[in-house]
Amino acid sequence: MKDNQFTQKKTTMIKFINKKPKSIVVFGAESSGKSTLTKQLTKYYKVFANAEFSRDYLDTKMKYTKYEDTNSLTFDDVEPIAIGQLCSENKTRELAIAHNHSFYLLDTNLLTTFIYSKYIYKKSPFWLEKAIQAQEYSYYLLLKPNTKWVFDKQRESDEGRQFFYEKMKEELENRNINYFEIGELNNKRTEEAIKIIDSLLI
Repeated sequence: MKDNQFTQKKTTMIKFINKKPKSIVVFGAESSGKSTLTKQLTKYYKVFANAEFSRDYLDTKMKYTKYEDTNSLTFDDVEPIAIGQLCSENKTRELAIAHNHSFYLLDTNLLTTFIYSKYIYKKSPFWLEKAIQAQEYSYYLLLKPNTKWVFDKQRESDEGRQFFYEKMKEELENRNINYFEIGELNNKRTEEAIKIIDSLLI
């Protein structure tokens, strides 16, 4: 509460709400350390982050249907994955706005969905490109695929990881998107990412 200088009455201070927090996308191919880095940055900055929706989607498919691994996915799965990813991103943004945070983190984004669909199925949902543009992603941290490749049923191969890393980098450059490539490993990777983010948010 604060005295209003004109009426001498007590007035309630209105807290400023940041309606346009920045979004920082942790970007890269499978098994390149995106989720690990996102969790570390979330803890360090005490901000919100989303999880990669496609992993939850495939986990559910593998649990309740005959899907055995990532090779069971078809183009029919792309749209529900994209919708789930979009909802996840928007929920994270809403949390950042509600808590007046200056930025939030995204563990992958819609552009990831687009790229995988483009090269695996040779097509993508008609609305996806427009949705990508509407999200207005602020910054990208592109992770080099130099971590140890770890197998699980949601991953293809180390060769596939290298292929999609190159395609993701190519996509960013073709779209004239400014990105920051991170090549350090372990704690140095986190330190490199923090240094970049601090420079962006000055």
